[in-house]
Amino acid sequence: MESPILFGGVVTAVLLWTLIRRLIYPRPLPGIPYDKEAAKKITGDLPSIVSTYKELTEWSIPIGRRSLQYGSPIHMVFTAPFTKPYVMIDDPREVSDIAVRRSKEFDKSTRAGIWQTFIPHSTIAQLSTPEWKAQRKTWQDAMHPDFLRRVVAKNIYAAAGDLIKLWEVRCAHSNGLPVNVSSDFSFAALDAIWTATFGERLEVVKAQIQMLETGEKVETKGLDMHNTVQYINHLANTWRGSSWPALTRWKLQRNPAYRKYTEAKDKEIDRILLDATARFQKILDKSGDGNDDGEEHDTCAMDLVLRRNMVAAQKAGRPIPDPTKDVGMRDELLLFIYAGHDTTSITLQWFVKYMTNNQEAQTKLRDALRSAFPGDSLPDVSELLTKDIPYLSATIEETLRCAGTVGRIVRVAKTDTEVFGHKIPAGTEMLCLTTLKWRPAPVPEEKRSATSRAALEKSGGVDWTQKPSGQDLDKFAPERWFKTDEDGNEVFDANALLQIAFGGGNRGCFGRRLAMMELRIMITLVVMSFKLLPIPPELNSFQVTEQLLRSPKQCFVKLEAA
Repeated sequence: MESPILFGGVVTAVLLWTLIRRLIYPRPLPGIPYDKEAAKKITGDLPSIVSTYKELTEWSIPIGRRSLQYGSPIHMVFTAPFTKPYVMIDDPREVSDIAVRRSKEFDKSTRAGIWQTFIPHSTIAQLSTPEWKAQRKTWQDAMHPDFLRRVVAKNIYAAAGDLIKLWEVRCAHSNGLPVNVSSDFSFAALDAIWTATFGERLEVVKAQIQMLETGEKVETKGLDMHNTVQYINHLANTWRGSSWPALTRWKLQRNPAYRKYTEAKDKEIDRILLDATARFQKILDKSGDGNDDGEEHDTCAMDLVLRRNMVAAQKAGRPIPDPTKDVGMRDELLLFIYAGHDTTSITLQWFVKYMTNNQEAQTKLRDALRSAFPGDSLPDVSELLTKDIPYLSATIEETLRCAGTVGRIVRVAKTDTEVFGHKIPAGTEMLCLTTLKWRPAPVPEEKRSATSRAALEKSGGVDWTQKPSGQDLDKFAPERWFKTDEDGNEVFDANALLQIAFGGGNRGCFGRRLAMMELRIMITLVVMSFKLLPIPPELNSFQVTEQLLRSPKQCFVKLEAA
């Protein structure tokens, strides 16, 4: 009797252990390369990711570049027990295909994270449902070129002008020494995006000017809001190394610092929304029947949507809705701030680093701008936005390529599908690198999707890696974005390379036009006002700090009036 019982116990124990191993240990997908040693550990690749971050202060690109070691543009990363592996794609053409042409197969991932914690009702935190589409449509006119030029551009220009004044003061106080300007861009970008979103000036840059001139610390609402906005980027570190994102989110929401920043931004947003509602209510009362569209009263993105909601309610005979109770509106407004602030600020930091280290490109850009805008004064905002300046466009595109501010996008397979001929089960998370700084491991053309092959044929049949623009990718070279037209002139070519800095498709960056406008204005005024002189190596590191985004660890400039 004992033997059968003992045998049954052993079999049960083996089956139980097999089940536990299957649940806890990494479960590789067939045929896709991975680190064999990591697959033997419950923690998978997590120790390697953590050690990579400690050494380099970034992880996604170094881990992603394992593809070159595997000789495959697709590989797996195991990050936590009880979860499927991430599939990493290190191939710009395939990433573009997934993002732009395969939306029926892939959607934006909504795994518990920063956006789901801080602004869960924003479009960035949602799947591509009909509700998401309706919410996105509500805000689409806030990114229309006409609205941006008519309402938003002048506010960005004013923020850029304040930055120029701040740097003039820095020039006067620096004694010719390099100065750290990373915070300057952060302040200027927040001034610009806050005004574009809410119609009010924070004047954070002016506070910095006052502190430099008086030597006294200035306490302002703007600085409080800057600290609040910065907090979300720092939150990214709470997810790095977390095996239980949902638990991490639960703990974070009970953290005193989280509550402090949440209460501060909620209080300020409520005040702004109520003030704007009262202002539009007076306009509606004057119009009587609500037939007055009131478009001329819009000062920002919030005004556009809030006014339309109020007009629609009045025409339908409904009470004017309380905007402070509209969680979708509140979170979407905050998305404008969070997503539009750091991305622009960090890209501008990379820009001045590339200009400092590429003096010839800087001179070419300044000459092109002075040729476009002759005279001693800076161009006005209308001139700046309408003038065609190929070298400026090329410099912006090359900065976006080299900066890699958003180093990856995450997509989830909505259905069983294939990538490079490998089976990808529904629910698999795809970490797609957006950088274009090296040639990916080669892959046979027949392994690519039908949509990818069709897109290549439509574009002329030449893969980007074989084009002249796809050579020497380690160099900063705006010239790669030029082509010769039918008349023999060099013109800007937006399609010289795959540019996926803003993602793509229906889940691409909603604020792309706003970001490009801001970069164009800021870069033009900076380069026309200052020379960015060479700085010593100890202040010129290109090491990255990766949080939610990839920022340079150092951003020093040596300024001289241009």
